[in-house]
Amino acid sequence: MISRLRAPSLLLWLAGLWVALWGEVSPGNIVGGLAVAIGVLAVARPVGVTGLEGTFFRPLAALHYLLYFLRELVKSSLVVAWEIITPRSQINRAIIAVPMHTTSAGVVTLLANSITLTPGTVTIDVKEWSRDGDAQMIDRTLYVHVLHFVDIETVRRDVLKLERLAVKAFGARHELADVEAELAALEDRR
Repeated sequence: MISRLRAPSLLLWLAGLWVALWGEVSPGNIVGGLAVAIGVLAVARPVGVTGLEGTFFRPLAALHYLLYFLRELVKSSLVVAWEIITPRSQINRAIIAVPMHTTSAGVVTLLANSITLTPGTVTIDVKEWSRDGDAQMIDRTLYVHVLHFVDIETVRRDVLKLERLAVKAFGARHELADVEAELAALEDRR
């Protein structure tokens, strides 16, 4: 049922985006948006667009993810700006590996891009390998470069909080328990 709704919802999303970009709701923009969306879906499907198979969309959780991300974006921007205008450098760099709990390539891509968009952090690599030779079960680890390193647990906790929100908004519900368990373990070590 979900897979049958994916193409129509993507079609509506792309058409809506087209209308929003033109800034005017008119019959011509709606028809043009639908034509462009159909063209994009027709071209993108045969060339193997993948990564969205394990994603869902929960609007309230997506809004929560967006608000959390924007708050973290502002906080880190202020920290980096302060670093620039102060004479002493407080930079303590590190690269930390953070195993992901989601199997969705779309959710991992969202996380990697969100981390990279936040000043002071960059996702430098995503390693993936198949679990027990099963091509359907892929484990992924993000390698994150941070400028203001405190300790490994803090970096992992921050990334896992973001992963928890992303899984709530776009991932499979059964993956949430693993993220919650690791976050609880990190909190216990605190």
